[in-house]
Amino acid sequence: MFRILSIDGGGIRGLIAARVIERLEHRLTEAAGEERRMADCFHLVAGTSTGGLIALGLTTPKEKGSARPRLSGAELVRLYREDGPRVFRDPLRRVLTLDGWIAPRHSLRRLGGVLQERLGEAALADALREVVITSYDMHGAGEGRPAPYFFKRWSAREPAAGREANPPVVDAGLATSAAPTFFPAHDFEGRALIDGGVFAANPTVAGIVEALKRRGGEDVAEASNLLVVSLATGQHEVGYPARRLGRWGRVQWILPRGGEPALIAAILDGQSDAADRWARVLLDPGGSAPVPGTTDQRRYFRFQTDLPRGVGLDDTREASLDRLDEAAERLLAERAADIDELVAILAPLPPLPPD
Repeated sequence: MFRILSIDGGGIRGLIAARVIERLEHRLTEAAGEERRMADCFHLVAGTSTGGLIALGLTTPKEKGSARPRLSGAELVRLYREDGPRVFRDPLRRVLTLDGWIAPRHSLRRLGGVLQERLGEAALADALREVVITSYDMHGAGEGRPAPYFFKRWSAREPAAGREANPPVVDAGLATSAAPTFFPAHDFEGRALIDGGVFAANPTVAGIVEALKRRGGEDVAEASNLLVVSLATGQHEVGYPARRLGRWGRVQWILPRGGEPALIAAILDGQSDAADRWARVLLDPGGSAPVPGTTDQRRYFRFQTDLPRGVGLDDTREASLDRLDEAAERLLAERAADIDELVAILAPLPPLPPD
């Protein structure tokens, strides 16, 4: 099986995905009798925004030439709890930008400093596994028009790859995280790169398609050889009756409402739910398609949870972080059987060799 790990965007809510990874690594290590990290288990890791940062942390080597990843699930949890406030708590800037209405709320400088500390000087080609990190080029420097832009390890390893194809992983992290109104666009090689969540809040389908392309362009039937684990970051969906929506103008659509503005929430949640549905149709059309060589095991696992209250992408108040931890614990308890099933599939497999 070609195994894919996909991680959604969601800002500070990435803490939920980090908690799931922490539990998976702990359970896999117990079951295998030796340390197991995500890079030991998955051939490709796809990520958008905060999920892109997690993907880079899971695949960047601890040091030059090392075969071990820079960050574990437990270390990712600490990153969100400790570094999230460093990045997002800047009350003076929020006042000066009118809370993001006249300029980005936050500076990429703070985020860049944290990424430099956590990821070091590695370049994309150094990644331990294939990675697909999404962003969007608002300038269109290469295509002549705005278009999706992907950071991919196999592109970085091509013989003629230059800085654009093989950037420092910190640049990839800054690009995929540059959510409009929250951060300024990341200026990279003449491109104006923003958060990939504008087109792929849930990068599962992007990961599947890129994996099939990477494997030689086989027919889509080769999807039968895939195993995909998709990690979400929690959602708080609010419904609105048509009568109420019918009175809304621009202001009402973009006013924050318990987290994100209604328009942004609809775009992000709609993208995420659609990608989930497409992945299920492609991989598990019967609800429990067998994995080649196994019996009655699924090929697609999606871990998502509902949040009782909305948590903004940059809400790093202690109470909000605690609520995210509680949501992650509920998710792990509710999906304990799925964790068991996934561990039963992955733990007997030998760790992937360095490549």
